Amino acid sequence: MTHSISFPFRSAAVLTTLACAVAQTPVYHAATQPTQDAAIATLPGGTMLSLPGLLTDFVIGGGGQFVELPNGTARLTGRALSTSSLYSAFLVDIEFTGRVAPGNPAHPPAGRPDQQLLPAAYTPVGSVDPSQFVYYTAATGTLVGSSNYAGAILDVQLTGGAAQLGLGGNNRNDGMGLQAQFNVTVQQQPAVPFGPLTTMDLVVDLPADRNDKVTHPVADPNLAALIGGRAMTIPWVADDYVFIPAGDFLEADDGTASLTGRLVRISDLDDGWDLTLALSDRLDPGEANHPPAGSPVQLLQPSAYVGGGGTLDPASWRYYETVSGTLTGFGYNAGGSITLAQTVAFQYGGGANQFNSFSGFYGALQPTIVSHPNNRTLLIGGDIVVHGLCQVFPELPFPSLTPPAQPIVRETLTDQGILLQGDNLAWAELVGVGTTLLAAGDESDWFSGYYVLHDNQTIEIFPQPGALPGNYDLYVLTQSWRSNLLSVQLDAPATPTLMSETSIGAPDTLHVLMHRGNVAAPALSAVAMSDSLLPTVFPGIASLGIGNQQTQLTIIPGTFFHDPTNGIAQWNFGPIPAWYTGFTLHFQAVTLDLTNVTLPFPTTNIWSVDF
Repeated sequence: MTHSISFPFRSAAVLTTLACAVAQTPVYHAATQPTQDAAIATLPGGTMLSLPGLLTDFVIGGGGQFVELPNGTARLTGRALSTSSLYSAFLVDIEFTGRVAPGNPAHPPAGRPDQQLLPAAYTPVGSVDPSQFVYYTAATGTLVGSSNYAGAILDVQLTGGAAQLGLGGNNRNDGMGLQAQFNVTVQQQPAVPFGPLTTMDLVVDLPADRNDKVTHPVADPNLAALIGGRAMTIPWVADDYVFIPAGDFLEADDGTASLTGRLVRISDLDDGWDLTLALSDRLDPGEANHPPAGSPVQLLQPSAYVGGGGTLDPASWRYYETVSGTLTGFGYNAGGSITLAQTVAFQYGGGANQFNSFSGFYGALQPTIVSHPNNRTLLIGGDIVVHGLCQVFPELPFPSLTPPAQPIVRETLTDQGILLQGDNLAWAELVGVGTTLLAAGDESDWFSGYYVLHDNQTIEIFPQPGALPGNYDLYVLTQSWRSNLLSVQLDAPATPTLMSETSIGAPDTLHVLMHRGNVAAPALSAVAMSDSLLPTVFPGIASLGIGNQQTQLTIIPGTFFHDPTNGIAQWNFGPIPAWYTGFTLHFQAVTLDLTNVTLPFPTTNIWSVDF
C-alpha cells in the first residue's frame, strides 16, 4: 500500500489542512516532548506528560508515534519516562476519536481554539492559523507501568475540551503539535502504590520522523521466557550477537522505516556483521487486517500479556509487512554477504522485543547466502532472528574497570600502554585520561593518544604524550555511561627521551617529541637523523649512536626549546614526501642545560621510524 503524498507547495495553512484532513491513507508523525520557541511562546517546553501527585517531567524515551487513520481516529504510542527517575516509565497507548476538521459545521468545538502563544505568532502577522486546527472530541487509553512502575495500569479519558492538533496547536512553538488534558484513574497499582492521581496534561511535538538508538534487549526475569539478552541469532552459527556500539531505527512520515547497525558477538569481537534493513507496508492498530497473518509473535511468558493476566497488550503494536536487507561481514566474516527477507511481519511496540517491556522490535528473516566469508563456510540452520530495544538514549550495559593490584604509573613520554581488565568494555566510545578524551586507534595515533579494545573485558590505553606530570582520572565512556574512575600517575622521564610515531607514510606528518629528563630548565635540544646505526662521536662534546662518524648524519636545522612546564620540545617533520617510502630512519637528540652548560652534552635514546 502507498503511504506517501507529495505537495508542490509549502503554504503552512494549506499543509495543515491537507495533513489534518481525513485522508485515504494514514498520516504518520513522530512524537516527542515539546520544545519552547521563546520568541512566540511563554508556556514551558520539555515535558510531554505531567501527572500531578506522581511526577511532572515525563518525556518520550522511545518509539513515539502519532498516527491519523483514514477512519477519523488517531493513536499515540510510545514509552514515556521521567527525566528525574529514568526507570519510572509508562507504555503510552491513547486512541483519539470524534475528529473535527476545518469545513466541518462543528468546527471548532466549544471552547476551542486554545490560543496561548504570543499574539504575533498568529496570522496575519505570524504563521499559526487556528482556523486550520483539527480537533478530537474524545480520547481514551492506558498508561501501562514499566520498570519501576511494573504492574501499574492507569486509565486516561479526555477532559477539559477537545484535543487540539495543528501547526502551533500545542502552544509551545509553531510546529505541528498536539495538546490535551485527561482524567486519570488507577486501575491497577504497582508494587509501591501510587497516591491519588486526578489529571494528566499531554503536550506533544509531532515532527516528520524520529530516530531511536537500538541496543540488545536484556531479559526481564519477571517477563522473559528466553534466556539472556541478544540482538541477533544466526542458527547453527551464533546466538550472542549484540549491537556495538548502538544501531539506529528510523521511522519516517511516509510509513517506511530503516534499521542499521553493527552486530558483533560479545564473546568474540572479531565476529561481526553490518546490518541494513528497509521496512515498508506499515500496519497500525485500527487498520484493516491488523494484526497481519502470523502475528503477533509472543515469546514472553504467557502471564506477561493481557490475555494471561499481565499488562502488555500486543493490540497496540504496529507492523511492517515488507522487509528486505543485507548482512555484510567484517572481521572474521570479511567477504561474507547474506540477503534477508521477512518470514513474518516485523513487529514493534512495548514488549514486542520478546525480552522486556521496553519499546522495541522483533523480526524473523529468511537468509540467502550470497557469498561466504573468506575464511569460513557458513551453514545456517533456519531464520535469522533480530531483537531490538529502542530509546532516545541507548540502553547499554554499565562499563566497569577493575582496579589493578599495583598503582598505575607511566612516563609522560612513552609508547607503553596501560592494560586494564573490566567488563562491558565492548561499548567503549571514548577513554578519558583527565580531561583528554581518546578514541580507538593504533600506533599511527600515538601523537593524539588512543586505546585498543582487546575484548569485552580487556582494554589497553595509550595516554597522549607530553602531558604535565601529575595524577589523572582514568575512565571509559559509552554512549550512555561513564565507568568508575581509576587513577594513573604520569611522571616525567628520568633521562632525556625522544619519541615519535614508529611508522609514517606520505603525506602525513611525523611528530618528534623530546623530553629534557634530568636536564634542568631552561633547556634546548638539537636533533640528528640517519639511516645508519653506526655511531658518531664528537670528542668531548657528544656521542651519538647513529650517523656512521658523520658520513650518514643529518643535523636538523635549528634548535628546539623545551617547554618549562611539561619539559617537552617538538619538531614536526612533514608532510612526508612519497619518495621516503621504504626507508627506515633513526633519530637522536642532544640536550643542553642553558644555565649550566657542561660537556659532554647528554643525549636521548635512539628512535627508529619506518616510512
